[in-house]
Amino acid sequence: MTTRFSTKTAKSFNIWRKIFQYIVCNIAIKNWVSPKYKFIVEGRENIDKKQKYIVASNHVTGLDPFMIAANLNMTVAFMAKKQLFETFWSSVLMDWCGAFAVDRDKVDVSTIKTALSVQKTNWNLGLFPQGTRCNNGKMENIMKGFASIAKKMQRDVLPVAIIVKTNEDSKRKEFIVKAGTPISFNDKDLINKWANTVCELAGLEYIPS
Repeated sequence: MTTRFSTKTAKSFNIWRKIFQYIVCNIAIKNWVSPKYKFIVEGRENIDKKQKYIVASNHVTGLDPFMIAANLNMTVAFMAKKQLFETFWSSVLMDWCGAFAVDRDKVDVSTIKTALSVQKTNWNLGLFPQGTRCNNGKMENIMKGFASIAKKMQRDVLPVAIIVKTNEDSKRKEFIVKAGTPISFNDKDLINKWANTVCELAGLEYIPS
């Protein structure tokens, strides 16, 4: 189903949404959750600030998109499930943060066109190949279309791992974001390399489909 939240042009990813995303991710949400979590970031040295990527991560919590953007210092247009755009305030937040709607059951052509329009901007494209949150310690049911998008956009894939756990010594919760080495969009084994990299970073079990 095509909606105004799944259809965006390159002009939609403007400076105002970039500023809004920074304020929401780096100031509002990060400060709001900081009493609950200790933030740990690894792998920033793997990110070339002169390059733009497809940021592909495992999915653990609803905070993942915001924490990826904030902790990796990146402006990211995330593909988000359409249900997040069904209520007024949620749709405003997601829209102004640069996210656009995707139907996980049937990806609409407009969603793909929006994803490809990010190529014409200085934003990174963000997505979760698992399609939904998963906390069972496994990497499975990967939506393989992101490899085709990467090739069409000619952007390398930045593998990102999210880990949320309680430190056994301090008993404080930790929100860990790890960035791996980018994978070439031309790599014929891109999907498996992404999955294996994220699994290694996050300590997950990879179950190929």
